[in-house]
Amino acid sequence: MFVPSLVPVQVGTRVYTHLYSRGAGIVMAVHGKESPTTVRSLSRGGAIVSGGSASYDIVFACGSISRRLPEAILRGVQWRIEADKGLASPEEIAFLCTHAAEVEAEKVAAEARAKAEHAAEVEALRVNPDYAHLEQGDDSSGTLAAKNIRRMLKKAFPKVKFSVRKRDYGSVTVQTDEDLDETATETLQAITSRFKSGYYDWQSDCHLTSNSPWQDVFGSSEFVSD
Repeated sequence: MFVPSLVPVQVGTRVYTHLYSRGAGIVMAVHGKESPTTVRSLSRGGAIVSGGSASYDIVFACGSISRRLPEAILRGVQWRIEADKGLASPEEIAFLCTHAAEVEAEKVAAEARAKAEHAAEVEALRVNPDYAHLEQGDDSSGTLAAKNIRRMLKKAFPKVKFSVRKRDYGSVTVQTDEDLDETATETLQAITSRFKSGYYDWQSDCHLTSNSPWQDVFGSSEFVSD
């Protein structure tokens, strides 16, 4: 049975959550008036909750910040209020806030560097004579990817007949009736994998898409099967 924590939360209260690998944190601001007795579970085990009237800003030792976290969530099963560890001092909160700002600044800088590197790779591919036989364009439906896969396979396997078809939006299948040895199979997969934008992210437990510089120039397809 889910029983929400009734411990008063104030600036300096220490908390902990395993969500998103955040770990230990400190409440740095409280918005509104708390109402812990109104927190209720909407699912077995307390993973989904409602109620409460306050929200909290929390800074974490890992360098992240959570803004306006609802009271119901903080008092839910995925969080722990560590009142027994004592309140954090203003100096400790300020230190973590400075650290979080530094982490965010480095994140922004890293994203800018990655974007610049991505753009440079795109431009290099556009003028690379090794890929002059491929068609260029901005297409993620699989149409352009299928065209370029055919051209790359014809160049890599001039004596092998392949069937390359766009079945649905974002789905391309590559088939051949001939038996390929291990080296040829690896070459085939190396070619088709360049165009596949869909992947499974184990950390988030979700299927995601992400375009590489190659895919921005020569097309992509979320699913490519061979």
